[in-house]
Amino acid sequence: ISSLGLPTEAWASAVEFLQQVDIHRPAVVVSDLMMPAMSGQELQAYLNENDSPMALIALTGNGEIPDAVNMLKQGAADYLEKPINSRRLQEAIARAQALTIKRAKLYEIRKLYSELTDKEKQVADELMQGNINKVIADHLDVSVRTVEVHRSQVMKKMQAQHVSELIQKLMLLAE
Repeated sequence: ISSLGLPTEAWASAVEFLQQVDIHRPAVVVSDLMMPAMSGQELQAYLNENDSPMALIALTGNGEIPDAVNMLKQGAADYLEKPINSRRLQEAIARAQALTIKRAKLYEIRKLYSELTDKEKQVADELMQGNINKVIADHLDVSVRTVEVHRSQVMKKMQAQHVSELIQKLMLLAE
């Protein structure tokens, strides 16, 4: 990986990696499937359980089709058999980089959305449907002023400058 001109860090095990790294930052992890203490499959499961945006590329010396299918279903960015062709590895890393950036963006949006109150989530949902404040007020049985206050809070908490930006973020959550 270093020969491809990419910055790298190495750990002796998946357990050591998890002890030393913030798994909520975007990164590409290249991991062997057969490791002591925690396998590549277990590492992928841990990343999934903890909503990590990291993209894992699984390596194996004896690839089995069911293992590859399982890893990809779990969210691995790729599954490569050793020995690895450098061009193939470079392509896998490029795809994994795009995936981790997308996942990190989604993680951040989920985090912001979780900070909304129930009423703010209702207002956000109404805005996604294209409703104006008066219609939202009617649907939620509140005053237009109350909708304006909630809408302002939604925009602030979701870090959106415009309703279109808010809708784009909310659409990513709906995917």
